[in-house]
Amino acid sequence: MIEFINEPVSVELQARADGTARPVAFTWRGCRYRIESWGREAEEMRAGRALHTALIQTSGPETWELSQDKETAQWTLTRHWARRNRTV
Repeated sequence: MIEFINEPVSVELQARADGTARPVAFTWRGCRYRIESWGREAEEMRAGRALHTALIQTSGPETWELSQDKETAQWTLTRHWARRNRTV
């Protein structure tokens, strides 16, 4: 199930050798989430805004999408793929 969040977040970045940066953690609703793995990154247009998007995973594993507005540099937590509870 995809949860659409679209809320601003604070993102901690790590510089890469090629001069770009990747998120290593983000803070949302007062909680800090450390990023454990990275998926696809893309440049996209949404609602007339140029965005850099990244799929990431935190512990659990929980999958999220972070987007950075290329004009304002503001990061937004755009989506969360909720884990389904499993019964054994």
